[in-house]
Amino acid sequence: MGKLLFWVLVFIVALIVWRLWNIMQQHARRRSERSSSPKKKPAHDEPMVRCVRCGVFLPREDARLTHSGYRCNDEACNRHD
Repeated sequence: MGKLLFWVLVFIVALIVWRLWNIMQQHARRRSERSSSPKKKPAHDEPMVRCVRCGVFLPREDARLTHSGYRCNDEACNRHD
């Protein structure tokens, strides 16, 4: 019985060491990816506006400006103009 417990303990310790090794490798990969990749601007770096009728946020260039504010181009939103 003692030998069985010993081998179970060895197996558990080996699994823990293997898991810690994988975590360390993953952190090293992330660190190297961060240092090698150049700084990029976010892809969605355009001003957003809110439709005064339905409340949806959309890029300012896709919205149309009315006397009451910005409106989206959705037919249901603009049907009652």
